[in-house]
Amino acid sequence: MHVTGVPSDAPTEIHSLPQSAGPGATLADGTTFGVYVIHRVLGEGGMGRVYLAEQTQPVRREVALKLIREQVASPLARAYFEVERQALAQMRHPAIAQVFDAGTTADGHAYLAMELVEGTPITQFCHDERLDLQRRLLLFERVCHGVQHAHQKGIIHRDLKPANVLVQRVDATPAPKIIDFGIAIGGECCGDHARATSPDAAGTGVYMSPEQSVHAPHDIDTRSDVYSLGVMLYEVLTDADAAALTSSMHRSKLAPQRTLLAAIDSAVDAGSAYAGPHALLDAARRLPYELRCVLRRALAPDREQRYASAAALADDLQRYRKRRPLHAVPQTRAYLVRCFVVRHRLGLAAATVAFAALLAGTALALHGLSRAQQSAAKTTRVAAFVRDMLAGIDPERARGMDNQLMRTILDAAAVRAGRELAAQPDVRAEIERTIADSYSSLGEFALAETHYRDALDAARAADWRDGDLGELTSRRALNLGGGGHAQDALAAAGDAIGLVAAAPADDRGRLLVESRLASLERDAGKIDQARDRFTRVLAQQRQAFGDDDPDTLDSMQGLAISDLLGGRYDEARPLLQGLIDRYRQLYGDDDAKTLGAIVSLAVLANEQERYGEAAQLLVPLLPRVERVYGMEHPRTLVVVMNLGSALRYTQRYDEARPYYVRGLELARKLYGDTAPRTLMAESNLSLMLRDAGDLAAAERHARHVVEHADEAFGDNPLRAGMYRGLGTVLTAEQRYPEAERMLDRAWQVSVAAPDYGPAHPRSQEVVDSYIDLYKAWGRADREAAWRARKAAPAPTPAG
Repeated sequence: MHVTGVPSDAPTEIHSLPQSAGPGATLADGTTFGVYVIHRVLGEGGMGRVYLAEQTQPVRREVALKLIREQVASPLARAYFEVERQALAQMRHPAIAQVFDAGTTADGHAYLAMELVEGTPITQFCHDERLDLQRRLLLFERVCHGVQHAHQKGIIHRDLKPANVLVQRVDATPAPKIIDFGIAIGGECCGDHARATSPDAAGTGVYMSPEQSVHAPHDIDTRSDVYSLGVMLYEVLTDADAAALTSSMHRSKLAPQRTLLAAIDSAVDAGSAYAGPHALLDAARRLPYELRCVLRRALAPDREQRYASAAALADDLQRYRKRRPLHAVPQTRAYLVRCFVVRHRLGLAAATVAFAALLAGTALALHGLSRAQQSAAKTTRVAAFVRDMLAGIDPERARGMDNQLMRTILDAAAVRAGRELAAQPDVRAEIERTIADSYSSLGEFALAETHYRDALDAARAADWRDGDLGELTSRRALNLGGGGHAQDALAAAGDAIGLVAAAPADDRGRLLVESRLASLERDAGKIDQARDRFTRVLAQQRQAFGDDDPDTLDSMQGLAISDLLGGRYDEARPLLQGLIDRYRQLYGDDDAKTLGAIVSLAVLANEQERYGEAAQLLVPLLPRVERVYGMEHPRTLVVVMNLGSALRYTQRYDEARPYYVRGLELARKLYGDTAPRTLMAESNLSLMLRDAGDLAAAERHARHVVEHADEAFGDNPLRAGMYRGLGTVLTAEQRYPEAERMLDRAWQVSVAAPDYGPAHPRSQEVVDSYIDLYKAWGRADREAAWRARKAAPAPTPAG
């Protein structure tokens, strides 16, 4: 039969084992097995025997050939293997030994041809190489990422143990390889986890999860592998041998899994019972408290209490290395503060001194202990210093700092500023503005609004000039827009324009306020109006300040996004590519401005149906954005949603779904259930569910969106996409008249919008949906009429 895993121009053809080889016989050196020549036995396990073999076609190479025993190749097991081998051949990860070929012979023998790995079991490698704790954690993180890759392909290993994780040095760097997927099983979707679909029991002693050891296949999912990783992690960290539990079981009434957990629990809190080898307990007690908590979570008997994925385990290990708070440790204030202090000793010391200096300076000024002019100068200098220190709370500048701790510091600063600087309105205005900016950068828009108002009140009391008030008012407008209050944001931006109207046309402050107004006009759906304003402002900024000025670059990005939203893709692309190059040169790869421009380019790639390019940009970008902004930030939301879209458009629905769900949950948390950004996230989830075939759930989400679209979006033409989304779901459900009515609503909104019209890309999407509807409905005349509208190309926008 033909098998997968080799090039289609030279398929492997294996009819049966050699006549002399029975089910349990060892193949002799020189035996030919299809395109493989057997050399010698490498090893043997419960599921089969592994040979060193030479592949002769279509390439010559040495492989590890695993022949599965006949007794596990039952008709049902063979059926599972046929499905599973498709996924095995797709795995491509540096920490996984590649499966070159997989199949079954005509007489029922399943086999795998795998990359030959010459390495040392991970526990032995760590011991022999005397790796320190940091290097052991880093090595194990790589293993976790390899397991996560397999899980994303629908493969659960089920036999993770040190002997199946070999380590070799590549360019002097330890490189792990996970081997032996011979008893791996495919999975089916089950909530957030792949669930086992094979009924066979397999695994190795103490490394098996509780659900696996009691032969409960329907309870086995990816978290079973997480348990096995936990056992291995224990051994890697301690050099102890967990297998010692096997020989001690006759002295204990506990299963091996609970005995190992008891060692960890006894090390974490003295009240836990323990009935295993004391060497294991002693080894656990030598571990830092945080790592004992990691092991406790990974080894939890109840899989619901374990890490949700191998990636989550790797994340906590990385957090430990980076001295950030671990998810496995109770998030007490004392613990969070301790982590923060360890990481930021110098910064905290400086901030503490600075704030104390500010208060001291204020006290001196209030008590008249120095001359008025000298006090004012000192207060101004101290206020500027404190402002700069508090501005470091912004995640764009304080990368890696935990958002919860940043909020704690901001909360304390806000309380003291309001109480202790009431008599210093000029200083308070500066501090309140900085606090508001920081809250806004954290996505805390409601808190930021409070402090922007306080800053404006203090600034007016201090008689700030109109230009400075206008700039501060425009910051408040941007924050209102970020929180989903589009009309309030435009009104505030209009107030800001009024305050700077008397300034010269090329005044920096005036141009900055106008650029911010343009971005809010764009977000409100006034695309052409925003584009005209950006074009004019950008020309003046270039002439006055140069191409690399920060304000110039911000306006350039605003214009690029306007072109993107307006369907001017060919004009947006060079702008964004140029921005990325300039930001990298000026600020580096991980700067917030660079990341933002890359996100915009990925959005453009999705719009241009360059889905592979979008995924290539976003996959490595997501962890960087999460590191800079945190897991629950608006910019993280943008990356999550667009990565989901890139996966959805390539029909990788199982991979896309977690991103869509996460995006909707995060949008609800940031903006509320019926805010525009939340409804857009829910509409996108509905479309993904439609494509994945879950029409009932797709309709439920789409109807919720349409019910609130008018109130949320007002006259913004983006609401047409909400109506169109429900229309396409109804088409898929064959409810054609209702689908037609919904598409009519979408078309009317789209063509009537001043910045859209019939030829706009968003309007043309509605045309496509009409065509799909009438084709499915069998209305050939209406289909032809809408195809005629599609045939007319959109005019090239004026540049």
